[in-house]
Amino acid sequence: MSGIGPMYPQEKPEHPYLDKSYAGYLIGNYSSRFCAGCGYGIIAQLYTRTFEDEGLDPKKFPLIVGIGCYSQIMLLVHYSAQKVLTLHGRAPAIATGIKMGNPEMKPIIFSGDGDALGIGGNHFIHLCRRNLDAVIFIFNNSIYAMTGGQGAPTTLWGAESTTTPYKMFENRIDGVDLALAAGATYVARTTVAHPRTFMKYFKKGLNHKGTSVIEVIVPCVTYFGRKNVNTLGSEYSELQEEAEKMETAGKMIDWIKKNTVRINQAQFMTEKELFNKYIIGEFRYDPDKPEYSDQYNSIIKIAQGRE
Repeated sequence: MSGIGPMYPQEKPEHPYLDKSYAGYLIGNYSSRFCAGCGYGIIAQLYTRTFEDEGLDPKKFPLIVGIGCYSQIMLLVHYSAQKVLTLHGRAPAIATGIKMGNPEMKPIIFSGDGDALGIGGNHFIHLCRRNLDAVIFIFNNSIYAMTGGQGAPTTLWGAESTTTPYKMFENRIDGVDLALAAGATYVARTTVAHPRTFMKYFKKGLNHKGTSVIEVIVPCVTYFGRKNVNTLGSEYSELQEEAEKMETAGKMIDWIKKNTVRINQAQFMTEKELFNKYIIGEFRYDPDKPEYSDQYNSIIKIAQGRE
């Protein structure tokens, strides 16, 4: 099969979910177009595992994918998932249309930090405020990776990128804070270094009736790691002798772990101590707020004189 991407030797023992991925189902082998060290392979495997273990009906749980490096995740996600590749920033709008067309569906949205919080910020806000029954993942790699490593709304202060060769000086946006302010009823953040937590939050989002926002911190070795040092965001960043470029996945994963703070720890830390850190955990769970499509259907009944 041409154009499917590079092929890799089989794992021994073979990965138990290999044949559930799209490429695995088609050709019986693992194939990926992601850079070495990219975290999207981890996300795809966790999504596929959850999809299979939970026995999700592909006709009821469509996968709506935005535009970014992660758009090439199609080869790795569950082969039976109904996949829709959308326009940049418009995944929440497409998911809203699908949900309103068939309220029995529950869209699962893959979106990047630039996709959801940059060009698609307006669509993201309105998805949250409506409390539409959907799960939206925000993959935050702190950079615009697909288009050349430009600084993104989420790029950490002091970081280097192709458009900030000296340092990022803008205040970064916080996807969790925005989701909370906009009204999402389940809001959480985790990282690819916490795979079991990822699956826990994903399952909770699937069972929650309303907008579930799950931000995932993801390593980008090519455009973020190779340009920045592992002391970025640390209180001892002035110790230059400890600084080294994060040019491998292992170094980036270690840096992510070092720069994440659990929500119960964060409450005892100062704003200065939390600067450039990622707070992980569950921030809101409100199962009682009315869901949008249910409210809309009640309006239809009123308009038809049935209530």
